[in-house]
Amino acid sequence: MDSKKWDVYDGPGHAGNGCRCPDQVTVTDGHLTIAGEPNGDSGGMAWKQGQQYGRWEVRMRVNQEDQGGNPYHPVLILWPDSNEWPEGGELDYAEANAGENKMQAFLHYGDGSENGGQQEFSTEADLTQWHNYAFEWTPDAMVGYIDGKEWFRSEDDVVQPPGPMHQTIQLDNFFPENGLNPATMDVDWVR
Repeated sequence: MDSKKWDVYDGPGHAGNGCRCPDQVTVTDGHLTIAGEPNGDSGGMAWKQGQQYGRWEVRMRVNQEDQGGNPYHPVLILWPDSNEWPEGGELDYAEANAGENKMQAFLHYGDGSENGGQQEFSTEADLTQWHNYAFEWTPDAMVGYIDGKEWFRSEDDVVQPPGPMHQTIQLDNFFPENGLNPATMDVDWVR
């Protein structure tokens, strides 16, 4: 992992749940692993350079040990370089609950309200298998792909972010209490 290109998170987890701890992000046998612990500690990272328009692609798989707890939430996001939310947008192009076979996408946009608006999409996918998740953003459309096959598209101008975005990779904890199912989010490559 190139620290000149990526920032590894070190601080509170999603909505203050658990910790996004640097030691939960490792590289072994040629791929990145973000681990989620039963106590709610996990990890994440962000590409340091954003851009407006382009294509992002990540090869990823997710595994979970079912111990009767709550699931972790793997997510591939384009986040605004301005760090302004929801005005700057948020493009969650691959988002799921670990242990399920449902992939979702959420395109968040500023609409003048406190939490903004969103468009939502979903499809079936075996998250335990390696898949290539891609997102293309042009001035005319935002399109998501799994293994080269289009699975969502938005051509709505209101959803278009106003500025550059950067890739993030996160294994989020949506639950304030302990008792999560241990999970891993493996990434083979990002381009």
